[in-house]
Amino acid sequence: MRRLDKVVRDPDVRHNPLYGPAPDDHCPCGSRRQTKRCHRATDHTWVAERPPALITGPRSGYANPRCYARVSNDCDDQLTLEHWISDDLLERISADKKVVAVQGASWQASSEKKTVGIKGVSTRMLCERHNKALSPLDSVAAEFFAHLRDDLVDMTWHQGVVDFARGFTMVNGPHLELWLLKALWGAIEAKALVVNGHRAYRFRLGVTNDVLAEILWRGAEWPKQWGMYVLLDRDHDVPVIPNSVRVRLASMGSEVLGGFFEIGGFEFLISFELPPVRRIYRPAALTFQRTGFRSCYKMAAFAWPETGHEMVNVWSQRGPNESVRVPPNARAGSLAEQTFPGSFNITSGAERNAEP
Repeated sequence: MRRLDKVVRDPDVRHNPLYGPAPDDHCPCGSRRQTKRCHRATDHTWVAERPPALITGPRSGYANPRCYARVSNDCDDQLTLEHWISDDLLERISADKKVVAVQGASWQASSEKKTVGIKGVSTRMLCERHNKALSPLDSVAAEFFAHLRDDLVDMTWHQGVVDFARGFTMVNGPHLELWLLKALWGAIEAKALVVNGHRAYRFRLGVTNDVLAEILWRGAEWPKQWGMYVLLDRDHDVPVIPNSVRVRLASMGSEVLGGFFEIGGFEFLISFELPPVRRIYRPAALTFQRTGFRSCYKMAAFAWPETGHEMVNVWSQRGPNESVRVPPNARAGSLAEQTFPGSFNITSGAERNAEP
């Protein structure tokens, strides 16, 4: 088993009986090893060494009073701006790499859409030591988002009977899982999200800052049933905007149980309990296919330190000559211009100029 510290990409996988690069082909990570001797396991899931903790070594012994990770007693005395949605990711969404459009923030009316500078989606809430340590997660999440977005756009907008490329993206599963935790915790600390008509401000009982800090920065094990999920049942009439991020909370009363993140056109859940619906915990991969193109797919693989994870297959029923511009039914058409109730949305900002 080998380390995986970067996003791995093969934009056009050679056709073979399996999803993803064939076991005898070179692993796309660049090792020049056969895939089966590198990141492909015997059960055809994807594996990688557990990544090291973001912060190692002795603790600083200082708790910065304005850093939300201060309970770890591992801060420095500098306070920095933290983009809870990574600035790298925001730049990839932005039409000009300067502004994005925000809708559904706690400080907005529900129907208001406002264009803000990328720095406007940040808050001074982390010390420099903790903030810098998150940089590898931010880079991985931004690159993963871009490949997933581009692949789903390529598949969805493809017309005609000619095959589209079999795109493959692989990311370290624990890295993406930690980024989802970082983003959700940051959103709560920034008081950016709404639950039951009020600003969300607390997780459920038992989800404490000291536990979260040890998981996020010091590599502690996640409690049982906490972590990344994919739900198997979704409302297919709800519009999807690939070049966007949508965040919504799972809650009970004012307590936050987890958060849904739609990135690149697909929704992930970071949860602090077992979801009471059909779900896959820490999926091995997502494959996206479309009616009429049986040998074509787009694939996002998640490499975990152990085998036995399940793959999720997602099919689009849109035929080869059907346009994505035409809603599949009247209900989908009525939802096309609406935002998901209670969600925080970031789009490109191309619709209007930045406000002062």
